[in-house]
Amino acid sequence: MPVRVRALVIALLPLLLLPATSAAQGATVKVAYVDTRELLDKAPGRTEADAQWKKEAQSMQEQVQRMQDSLQQMVTAYQKAEAGLSPAARETRQRSIGDREQEYQTRTQALDLQAQQRQAQLLQPIIDQIKVALEDVRKEEGLTLVLDVGSQANPIVAIDKNLNITDKVLVKLRSMPTPQVAMPTAPRPGAAGEAPAAKPPTAPPAGPVAAPAGAAKPKVPPVN
Repeated sequence: MPVRVRALVIALLPLLLLPATSAAQGATVKVAYVDTRELLDKAPGRTEADAQWKKEAQSMQEQVQRMQDSLQQMVTAYQKAEAGLSPAARETRQRSIGDREQEYQTRTQALDLQAQQRQAQLLQPIIDQIKVALEDVRKEEGLTLVLDVGSQANPIVAIDKNLNITDKVLVKLRSMPTPQVAMPTAPRPGAAGEAPAAKPPTAPPAGPVAAPAGAAKPKVPPVN
C-alpha cells in the first residue's frame, strides 16, 4: 500500500470505526465539517488584529531600515577612504563593519521572531473564541464529530456540502463579544537596541493566515 494511501486510511480509521461503535450502543453518528480558514478570516476582531499587527510591523521595519542605512554609511565611508588607509587601519575598519553587520543581523532576526510571536498573540483570543463557537454549535446540532477541511493535514477528498456548518459557526461567532486587541507590553529595561523579551510562541492559527508585510531582511553591501 503506498505511503500516502496508508496515511489516509490511518487518519480516517477512527471515523470509519464510529458507526460500528455507535450502532452497538444504539446511538446515531452525526458528522459535519467546517473550514477554519474561512472562520479565522471572517471572525469578529480579525480586521482589528491585522491592523494592529501591521502598525507594529511597520515600526519594526523602520528599525531595520535605520540599521541598514547606518551600516551602508559605514561601508560607503570605508570604500571612499580605503585607498589612503594603511593595512592596519584598513583591517580595523573592516572589523568594525563586520561587527556592525553582525549586530544588524542579530537584531533583524530578533525582530522577525518578535513579529511572529506578536501576530500569534493577537490572533489567539480569536482562535479561542472560534473553539468556543464550534463546541456550542456541535452541542446545539447534536454532532458527534466536526471535521476541518481547512487543515493542512486534511485527509478528506470528497464530502457532502450539506454537512458544512461554517456559516452556523460564523453566526455564533458574530453573536459573541468581539475580542479586544491585545496591546503591546512595555519593553524591559536593557541596552540600547536590545530586542524586548518575547513571550513563548503560542499555538499556530487554525488555518493559514494572510500575513501583512513585516520586517524584511535587506541585503548588506559587500566590503571590498
